[in-house]
Amino acid sequence: MAGTETAEEIDRRAAMWAARLDRGAFSLADQREFDAWAAEDPRRLGAFARARAIALHSKQASALRGAAVSEQPVMARRSLLAAGVAVAILSGTGLAAAYWRRSQRLDTVRGEVRSVPLDDGSVVTLNTLSRVSVRYTRSVREVVLMYGEALFEVAVDPVRPFVMRAAGVVLTTYDGSFLLKRLNQSPLQVAALAGSVHMRVGQGQAQILTANQLISLGGNNVSGRRPIDARQTNQILAWRDGKIEFHDESLHAAAAEFARFSEVPIEFADRNVAEMKITGLFDANDPAAFARAAARSLNLRAEISTSRILLGYG
Repeated sequence: MAGTETAEEIDRRAAMWAARLDRGAFSLADQREFDAWAAEDPRRLGAFARARAIALHSKQASALRGAAVSEQPVMARRSLLAAGVAVAILSGTGLAAAYWRRSQRLDTVRGEVRSVPLDDGSVVTLNTLSRVSVRYTRSVREVVLMYGEALFEVAVDPVRPFVMRAAGVVLTTYDGSFLLKRLNQSPLQVAALAGSVHMRVGQGQAQILTANQLISLGGNNVSGRRPIDARQTNQILAWRDGKIEFHDESLHAAAAEFARFSEVPIEFADRNVAEMKITGLFDANDPAAFARAAARSLNLRAEISTSRILLGYG
């Protein structure tokens, strides 16, 4: 039982987990096993954070002596060291008021994509109709996704954690690349594209999202953790180049995506048309070209005007 473990036994097991992560990102099975282990005893996550800290300092000392240090384990060490830091950073009752007084707001209008370099060398790229607030202090780099979609490319800082907040979720890392997406009242989606991130949902158990994983977070629920490959990564980041990519997506879902970029709605003759599937890469700001392509490939008729686009039977 977890309650009968000595501190030494917990530290030994935590060190084994730390060593396993150093060898590469957790598989889904590893992640489930780690989450179950960490949830059984609150001492375990702290022991794991200490083990990561020891590894970080050891590698930094080796680097100073001229030894080679591999990039990905450093990302993992720094991001997971945040496990014991994030709660202390965010626990002050006056934090919210101070945040809004001292933060910098970044946003985009419909159809706009904007990249903004931050003071530490990190870069935030906002998709259309998105808003982020940024607050840097001597002890923390903190951003809040208010709504929309943002890609955070986090520069290395071994001292100050990078804290991302959205929809009641707190994510902490030290470097890497992470995509956050929250549209209307839909679940928050988090994709770890490089590095790994410590994640806490409300008052729930802490979890770790590793590179090339995507997860959906709604309320206090965590669901839909899945791996993403290079093709899927290119698809979810197509908007950076002014594109939208669909893979066997319904026309209705495609229309909703185009509505983020254009005020001209795409409508359908009936539900059967709306549920037809489309695959392809399209210019985000050109719904008319999308409608013409959909009409050709699905044997439909596209009626295009300045006020609306209607897809119906040919």
